[in-house]
Amino acid sequence: MNRYLKYLILFLPVLFFIVGINFHRAKYANDPEYIYLVNAVAICMGESVGHIDNPGTTVMQLGAATIAATHLFNNPNNKTLVNHVLTDPDRYIEDIQNVLLFLNALIILLLGLIALKKTGSVWVALLLQLTSFFSANTLDHIWTKVSPEPLLFFITSLFIIALLFFYAEKENHKYKYIILFSLIVGAGLGTKATFLPLMIFPFFIFPRIKSKLIYLGGVIVSFVLFTIPAIPEYKSMYFWFRDLIRHTGKYGHGKKGLVDLNTYFPNIWKIVEANPIFGIVTFFSIVVLVFAFIRKRKQKTRESGRDLKILSGLVATSVFGILLVAKHFHANHYLLPELLLSGILLFFSLKNIPFDLLPEVIHRATLPVIVMALFIFLAWARPPQMEYADHGYKITNEEMDSTNLMIERDYPGYTKIYYYPYTLNKYSALNFGDVYTKRKLLPALKALYPDTYFYDFYYNLMQNWNAEIFLEDIVKFKGNKILVVGGPRDEQAAQEMGNRGIPLKQVYKGRIQAIYELDTIRYNKLVRQHFRVVLENIECDYETIDEPNHLYLGSNGKPFGKAFTQSDEEARSGKHSLKLDNKTEYAVEYYLDSLQLGCTYEVEVWRKADNYKGRLVVTANDAKIFYKSQNDFITSDNKGWDLLRIKFLVTKELENETLKIYLWNTGKETSYFDDFSIKKIIYTQEGRNP
Repeated sequence: MNRYLKYLILFLPVLFFIVGINFHRAKYANDPEYIYLVNAVAICMGESVGHIDNPGTTVMQLGAATIAATHLFNNPNNKTLVNHVLTDPDRYIEDIQNVLLFLNALIILLLGLIALKKTGSVWVALLLQLTSFFSANTLDHIWTKVSPEPLLFFITSLFIIALLFFYAEKENHKYKYIILFSLIVGAGLGTKATFLPLMIFPFFIFPRIKSKLIYLGGVIVSFVLFTIPAIPEYKSMYFWFRDLIRHTGKYGHGKKGLVDLNTYFPNIWKIVEANPIFGIVTFFSIVVLVFAFIRKRKQKTRESGRDLKILSGLVATSVFGILLVAKHFHANHYLLPELLLSGILLFFSLKNIPFDLLPEVIHRATLPVIVMALFIFLAWARPPQMEYADHGYKITNEEMDSTNLMIERDYPGYTKIYYYPYTLNKYSALNFGDVYTKRKLLPALKALYPDTYFYDFYYNLMQNWNAEIFLEDIVKFKGNKILVVGGPRDEQAAQEMGNRGIPLKQVYKGRIQAIYELDTIRYNKLVRQHFRVVLENIECDYETIDEPNHLYLGSNGKPFGKAFTQSDEEARSGKHSLKLDNKTEYAVEYYLDSLQLGCTYEVEVWRKADNYKGRLVVTANDAKIFYKSQNDFITSDNKGWDLLRIKFLVTKELENETLKIYLWNTGKETSYFDDFSIKKIIYTQEGRNP
């Protein structure tokens, strides 16, 4: 019978792959998929990554390799790599996801084959493969996401394979396994910090202090190797993880402290409740471990067998994983590495039970009975859960497609403002991803999709990609045929937008999508009621210079900084402009004082450049009080000049401050600036969106 049973190890990998490749996923899911896609593109461009929270660098590197291969072998229109991805981003998401799916199906097969070879038991092989199906949440992430979890699945499986080799080898070549576990753990930590509990396991199996120290050093070196694209962001990474440790809330927020006791212990129960198989196996392994040590003490033997050392390490890893995740538990996928250890943990728990004291039939039947029971339970429990999730993704995509068709059919020529970030569409997804590259793809996005606008309800912020813009600007540039796509999802939020000066009429509201049209009648009435008055306008065209001091002079006679940057190579008006290049990092130094409470200030300058390195900055002496920097533009003229603008309202906090205004060149490329202006504005009626 065993001769044919061994072929069962082919069944689960094939099932995993077939179901996964046919499983639906939500298109344009910005978090986390587009974070990894856009950072992968940044790597392809030779840039460092901007996202370090997981850190997730390995996912970005795999994504970059997939993107490069897809672009190389399937680019009939000869687009640049960046444009190829940005014009059809979800196709690349699917390519990366399929690569991850294939790798994980392959590793499940390899895990079964190696387990069979190293243990001689098909039941052990099936147990380790079945572990992949212990959590519906795990399957959902692996089948539908480009995120750290699918790659963590692969790396954790490699960890188990390495453990099987270590277990089966009588003469362990310790340095070989030190290097092997160092590489795997470094890759895991470079993928996601939730892999940290697995780092402690090798300390249990390496006998000497020297070996443990070499292993620890190896992990550090391995982590650096797997996070090379994130090296420039190590400082930010340090502060991110420091705040995660020092604060009790999610993502480093909340009160200071290691844990919140009001949520910590309930979270432990939630973890066990959400993962009953994992909870039972962990509890069982703890009991077995305790009795094993009691038995060892009674036998008065100093030597700890290899099986007991391995079990001790696995139990410590699982318990540490629970304690770590309970700090911020709000999603089951954070426990994925520990969940995948459930099978190997159960195997070594059974190895440490003294079956020699029991009848042989019990010894032989225990593992097959457990595996068959698990198979029956999972065959009953998982299909309905996964069918429900699959259906949800399917109807989400159907609604998205139908609303897009409706917009194209019924609202041709309308300018779209995307409700951000709570909406599923290509532009919001790309914008969300670019935020997490620290805007490395901004020039390409702006060139491909120049008239793309977003509204962030939470911050009451409207943007043309990264440039802050206002509804009156969009109406001025594009007309008043405007749709708000994606939200708001409730009437109260829609009413609040009206109160902010963005009156809306509902066009469509569905399960995940809402569409509104700008109420032009109400908007025009608001415009008439709120009259804009410019109290003061200070200008500097870089033509007038105070010769004795060689300073630019503004229209108010005040200096605008040293005039050594004056150039006659380009000019938007007059004969001169200001030039920033690789020799000049800063220019203009104007101090804005006597700020009037309740007034709005608009600081504008026109820039001509082939890059986004030149930026406009307004800051208080203490940047924590006020700091705004802008390198993106809101509009361009027919001469190739782009308008940068910073707009702010004077609050009580700013009333007694003196703000410094300057230009900053963050790179070596050349930028020209002209027609600088500072406007002091009031509105005749309160309540207007500034």
